[in-house]
Amino acid sequence: MEQNQTLIDHLDRSLRGETSTETQEMIDNDPELIREYRFLQLAVDAVQDAGLYEEVGTVKEQWKIQQTAVARPTGGIIRSISRNAAKIAAILILMAGGAAFWKYATISSGGLYDKYYTSYSLNTSRGAGDEDAMDKAYQAKDWQAVIASFDAAKRTNKTDFLAGMADLELKKYNDAIEHFEQVMAANAQAGTDYFQDEAQYYLAISWLAKDKVNEALPILEKIRADKNHLYHDQVEKMSFWDLRLVQYKETK
Repeated sequence: MEQNQTLIDHLDRSLRGETSTETQEMIDNDPELIREYRFLQLAVDAVQDAGLYEEVGTVKEQWKIQQTAVARPTGGIIRSISRNAAKIAAILILMAGGAAFWKYATISSGGLYDKYYTSYSLNTSRGAGDEDAMDKAYQAKDWQAVIASFDAAKRTNKTDFLAGMADLELKKYNDAIEHFEQVMAANAQAGTDYFQDEAQYYLAISWLAKDKVNEALPILEKIRADKNHLYHDQVEKMSFWDLRLVQYKETK
């Protein structure tokens, strides 16, 4: 959220003819910020295009407000339209054609799952004893054996998590979600965090696999906001524009 506000402020100043070299360098050195900043620019361009705002309807009134703000610069001229940025951008994509239209037409939660899913690499030092058989099955990628071992082993956060990963590999998404949620529930009850970060991340990935970006996005946003999260860097590399675009498609 803080980065988004920085981008809005920077675009706000640029429309008034002001520049910030430091902010621009920050944007230029971060591919994700570049994408988000271009998204904001496209949203503004869409509103400023007379042909487009005539068709948007409700955005037309905001266009008039924005024009008044330009005539009497008082700051914050982008903020009045930023609330509708997602709606404007979605309309822009629907009308744009070419690569943008193709992306809108083909993007999906399942596609994002395929793009972002990576197998979990088990650190065997995290478990021992009765869980050895499960560890070996997991290392061998024998997913059915992992599930069988879970049924035979004492239930722990680790066994639930590995069973969830096996279910995810077998595309048994509902079962995977149940295991990951059990890990999080057990941690909440015991005040622990054993396999918490792993369960959180792969729970979000499981929701993407089920084409439920509305369930996945809040979890991913929480991970991205937590710099100490085990999967923070991985989530930060995700395109949240893509995620929100899918969210728009699924909720429109």
